[in-house]
Amino acid sequence: MRRDRSWQRVILPFGLVVASLTAPAAAGTNQEPTSAEDASRSKREFRVNRKWCMQLSPAGDLYPRYIADPRRPGFTIARAYVQDSEIEDAGNSRFILRIGGRYGFIRFYREGDPDHGFQIDVEGGFLGHFDSDNSTDNIGWDGLYGIQVTWSPGNRLAYRFGIFHDSSHVGDEYVERTGRQRINYTRQEYRAGVSWKFAPRWRVYGETAWAWDLRNEELMEPWRVQNGLEYQSPHGLWGGRAGWYAAADVSAFEEDDGNPNLTLQGGLMYRLNELGRTYRVGLEFYDGRSHIGEFFQDEEQYVAFGFWFDL
Repeated sequence: MRRDRSWQRVILPFGLVVASLTAPAAAGTNQEPTSAEDASRSKREFRVNRKWCMQLSPAGDLYPRYIADPRRPGFTIARAYVQDSEIEDAGNSRFILRIGGRYGFIRFYREGDPDHGFQIDVEGGFLGHFDSDNSTDNIGWDGLYGIQVTWSPGNRLAYRFGIFHDSSHVGDEYVERTGRQRINYTRQEYRAGVSWKFAPRWRVYGETAWAWDLRNEELMEPWRVQNGLEYQSPHGLWGGRAGWYAAADVSAFEEDDGNPNLTLQGGLMYRLNELGRTYRVGLEFYDGRSHIGEFFQDEEQYVAFGFWFDL
């Protein structure tokens, strides 16, 4: 039986900006590269007009990723110990595997300010739970992908608007063992979010989404909201590249009557600035509906030790 937990709706601001650049492209910048990194970047940068530049395959994001979001595409391997699960005949020892990431496709920015502007990202990934108590059988998995436009105007603010797809499946071994059939959980949604870095080490974000395509309209509902808070310490370890972090993420779906899903994560992070990528290792606590959409009616609670890498 679903646990009755209260939640309070939070109205979140978000913005959507659409920009078009129609001036013909001119020659690339004439600055001499000072390193191999600068040389590589100069080959990917082009002048659009007198004020705007374009960069292909930018290293990094204008809209930061949600550190503790358990469903975002990325690379994760975590060992989870489940204290409570409503999934029938599922073990308490799991491996959580995510494979995928976000790729910055193109960025437009004003000359001399490459850290602010517009960027188009594509992302995709696999999210699966594997049951260590039953021969590491796959309980279920979700295929995730999307495309988004992000905008960072400065003042520590960033916005995004995009389309996101989630198609969920039941693991073959789990079907053979339990006879559980697929409920056809698939949703395609529009989403819009805002991120605000309100202090040098602190960030808060909020997002709302509405699904225009639900493959099981008897069980599924369109609305979803998400909020989060993050802290990242100064990088004072290992040559100024490593530090500590803590993050919280709370989401709620209309199809769950707004019951909150809470994720807490913390540990050690190591930053590769030249690639715009981060390694993380630490602990995660989760309490809410199953990550796997096919089991969204079943709630779970676990503690996990994991490794996360943002591709």
